[in-house]
Amino acid sequence: AASSEQMRWLKQWFWKTTFSRRYSAQTDEKMDSDIVLFEQLVAGNPEGLTKYGYSITPTQLINQNFTKSSPIVRGFLLLSAQNHPIDLVNGGFVDLGKALSEFNSKEYHHIFPRAYLKKKDVTQEKINSLCNFCFLTADSNKKISAKSPSEYFTELIPQGQFVKILESNLMPLKKDIYEKNDYDSFLLKRAEAIISFLDKQLV
Repeated sequence: AASSEQMRWLKQWFWKTTFSRRYSAQTDEKMDSDIVLFEQLVAGNPEGLTKYGYSITPTQLINQNFTKSSPIVRGFLLLSAQNHPIDLVNGGFVDLGKALSEFNSKEYHHIFPRAYLKKKDVTQEKINSLCNFCFLTADSNKKISAKSPSEYFTELIPQGQFVKILESNLMPLKKDIYEKNDYDSFLLKRAEAIISFLDKQLV
């Protein structure tokens, strides 16, 4: 069985390779070098990990469409799960087993609702940015519906848990963003928060 230290190294390898699209092409050569790395890790030597790094940027996250076929999207969901997300409306922990095992679209939520953004003439691609999604139960999703963030962030999110809930979903805390329905600022700050949390997995 792997030691706790070896498990930590393997998780670092997973996050680095996931967010660098390492296995998007020419997999045989990469598998061979990764096998060498694993042999080193088994021997207690993590030095080879320094050669690995992620390449994802805020712009790439913003431009990534939320589709289950994308390894970046799947990596994002697994990364988000590490932060124990709390439902925006009911204040309870999200049932990650259900959300992740079924990849059920009803368990994910446009933080800036799709119907609201359509009225603002935002493109479909931008509406469906990976950075505009979080885990959410179907019931809570229905309560939010097409409300603007400036409405539902004050009406529906438990204010006593506001910071805790947003942090658990890797969402920016600056209230101005939501009060002004500033989608562009939200996408950038959310992307930065995601990458900041990714960095924490690599230490």
